Amino acid sequence: MKKLLFLFVALISSFSFAQLDREHWFAPMIDRSGQSAPYQSIYMSTGETTPFTVDIFSNKVKIGSVTISKNNPGKFRILAPDRNKIITTSVIDLFKPIGKGIYLKGAKPFFANLRFSVNQHAEIVTSKGRAGVGKDFYTSPAPIRASLNNVMFMTSIMATKDNTLVTITGFKPNVIFSDGVQRPSFSFTLNEGQSYIIDGRAQDSSINWDGFIGAKISATEDITVTNGNFNGQYTPTSASSTDILMDQSVPVEMLGKEFSMVKGNGDRFSGMEGAYIIASANDTNIYVNNETTPVNPTPLNAGQYFVIPGSK
Repeated sequence: MKKLLFLFVALISSFSFAQLDREHWFAPMIDRSGQSAPYQSIYMSTGETTPFTVDIFSNKVKIGSVTISKNNPGKFRILAPDRNKIITTSVIDLFKPIGKGIYLKGAKPFFANLRFSVNQHAEIVTSKGRAGVGKDFYTSPAPIRASLNNVMFMTSIMATKDNTLVTITGFKPNVIFSDGVQRPSFSFTLNEGQSYIIDGRAQDSSINWDGFIGAKISATEDITVTNGNFNGQYTPTSASSTDILMDQSVPVEMLGKEFSMVKGNGDRFSGMEGAYIIASANDTNIYVNNETTPVNPTPLNAGQYFVIPGSK
């Protein structure tokens, strides 16, 4: 299946050069695709002419190093059994602190992105560097449109310091998480390098299709958040079509009010392209293409979302 097109705007900042940094974090993910042939590598590049080393860590343990310079990018291949340091398929890694996730540190600024795939599905997560860590976030998995057994929502939090208390509130109370438990909120403590993965399956309840979108994540120390769907299904025109939809969020203080998007190659009436926006403040209106009337019929409150149709 060709990769579906979706302009996944939720909580992506346009902050200039935000991805160029000396430090990068990638929180781990749960793979629910059920597909074979996994591949995952971290790609690094820089504009620095003098070569320098980037060290790669998982749970504060060094697992590799790559030397890069201008016109000499680097790749760190994450081979089995180390795949579960960044992508796990085991349900025992959910709903508890775990020593998974990837941290990179270089002597000079560099770019880093995680490229991963399984049979028929692929995704790229670009690290935002220090601009991607903070204390306040909103969850942003894509809305789900079909009850398929390999479709889910997922949010993963990774701590950058010890004794980080994380609370998650504001999701629908009837969400059924994949462990079968309904919760009014989450509260847990992570140490540096530890992570916490949350997920829910589409087939367990229609509430799960959008019930965790816009949940508020608050932490006492800086964290990084990776979330989305592994797999997702967002177009009603083809109920069996799925794909990986993952991104690294930025904290509320880094968000902006204006975004530019480029149309892809999808039919604008197919539901394959659209803008998905989550409000971070009450009484939020959305204006498209210099229109004076908001595209949303009623103002959004913090945590509520709106999908701008492809016809716009």
